[in-house]
Amino acid sequence: MAVPLSEAAAGAFTLEPGETKMFLTGVFNAGDHYFDSDGRLRKRETYRKYDLQLYAEHGLKDGLTAFGSTGLQRIRAEDGGTFERQGLGRTELGLRQRVLQRDGWIVSLQGSAVIAGAKEGPSVAVVGETDDQLDGRLLIARSFELFGKPGFLDLAGGYRLRGGDPADEIRLDATLGLRVAPRWLLMAQSFNTIATGTWAGRYPLKQRIYKAQASAIFDLSERWSLIGAAFVTPAGKDALDERGATLGVGLRF
Repeated sequence: MAVPLSEAAAGAFTLEPGETKMFLTGVFNAGDHYFDSDGRLRKRETYRKYDLQLYAEHGLKDGLTAFGSTGLQRIRAEDGGTFERQGLGRTELGLRQRVLQRDGWIVSLQGSAVIAGAKEGPSVAVVGETDDQLDGRLLIARSFELFGKPGFLDLAGGYRLRGGDPADEIRLDATLGLRVAPRWLLMAQSFNTIATGTWAGRYPLKQRIYKAQASAIFDLSERWSLIGAAFVTPAGKDALDERGATLGVGLRF
């Protein structure tokens, strides 16, 4: 499960009324190892995933932003056999409401609904998420200057209700960003998923997924930007050891 760079960069911030941002990104994931239930790294057969993701957000009014994402994906996994899937990935629609802005601090509340694009199949690795979900988050951001360069720290804590067999999840994310040059924004990011229980059904998983990502956004102009990221999974339980990269383009108007 890769985290879209465009979504991760949004954080607690909201857009001005009428302002729109769009990001089109390609994501490549690979995983030839997995973390077992004790967090030990184990060898597995080949896993490859390719995503083409579209993310957009629009300022509805002061302090209120609507956002959504969808995408296409192609997955190939070897797990006692070869399994493949291609088609629609998950679709997410939501709202972000700013509730406080003072002295460099921003606090927002966010809610969204996630609709799965995949259905049940012979392998959970190749099919991916098959359940619809509801997500609620508290977002806190702090702006600052470091060596004369503008930066920000964005923290997110949330709870995701999952349908079907998967257990609900606690989500804890953090992004540290610094504009090192007028056109360059660099970010260090951490994304953490903690299952609240054990999955029901044929996969008795109790997942812990910890991801780290290094990201960059280069502004080509006031409207266009290039975005890129590389991510790893340094630790986990009942989780794939995913590694990959993201490349894309952003448009603001």
